[in-house]
Amino acid sequence: MNVRSRFVTLLSLTVLLTASCAVDPVEDSNYSYDRVMQAWINTHYPGLKTYGDTGAYVLEMERGDGPAVTDSAYVWAHYTKRNLDQAITSTNIRQLAEQLGQYQVNADYGSDIWRVDQGYLPTALEKVIKSMRGGGHTTVALPYSVSSHGTSVYSAFSGTLEDDNCIIDLTVDTVITDIYDYQERTMRAWFEEHYAVRDTAAEGLYFKMLSGQAETDTISEGASVKVRYIGRRLDGQVFDTNIEDTAKFYRIWKNGGSYNALSVSFYKDDPEKLAENSVVDGFAKAVSLMNYGETAVTLFNSTLGYGEKGSAPAIPEYAPLIFWLYIEPKN
Repeated sequence: MNVRSRFVTLLSLTVLLTASCAVDPVEDSNYSYDRVMQAWINTHYPGLKTYGDTGAYVLEMERGDGPAVTDSAYVWAHYTKRNLDQAITSTNIRQLAEQLGQYQVNADYGSDIWRVDQGYLPTALEKVIKSMRGGGHTTVALPYSVSSHGTSVYSAFSGTLEDDNCIIDLTVDTVITDIYDYQERTMRAWFEEHYAVRDTAAEGLYFKMLSGQAETDTISEGASVKVRYIGRRLDGQVFDTNIEDTAKFYRIWKNGGSYNALSVSFYKDDPEKLAENSVVDGFAKAVSLMNYGETAVTLFNSTLGYGEKGSAPAIPEYAPLIFWLYIEPKN
């Protein structure tokens, strides 16, 4: 065989090998995960079809007999997420979290609050929820291709892409159409019951001066004041404090945590500068109503707090917050 013939033979072999390697392309990850989900459904729920055009599988559903879930509605939900091996990956049910050894003292185990048309829930799950009413329960199997939630601000669906296929047990505790009106009514009732105050001190904020005699000196604009505080949710749970004994009592003390007084710049008449403080607006507004040596309590809505996102795991979405405040005497 001459050199030219050998070259042609080698070239032909190379082409054949290349072609054989190209027969099996890399499988799309969505398609691969969905095949796993389909196989799981065929094994455990043979013949079950996807729920309408959602791409999800409803394994069971009791629609409920409360208010209907509509566009722009907010649902209070208890949930448990599992993978296909039935291992629980997350839950907001306290008893279950305790059994799994995942319970955190200052975490919120009330109902999560989700708005169903903001794009923060998987679209498939959103469609299932919209077919339900308050008091309803469902178990939904979400294939990976319809469970995308990379931009969610809700703790149940943010940063959990590693769940791949998942199963969600979901109870819609109740349905609210106007979350801010609901907060206002709830806050008014709570503050009137505990402090006999019905009127707000500022929009979305209740305030009452407690024990303590204010000093003669008033706080000048821009002055740095030292504040001690205890933060609570409406369920009474303390989620944050810079008083060490209080942190230990409520079992939220952290080794190496800072338990010094918090420095806050005092701006009584300048909302823009007030917002520059490294605290939420409701906290800063309440401090602006105080003087050296005074103790007060305030309750404010989520707009002045952590908004629609909350601050997981301690502060849920759309949560009003209570703060006990004390401004230390002037040096």
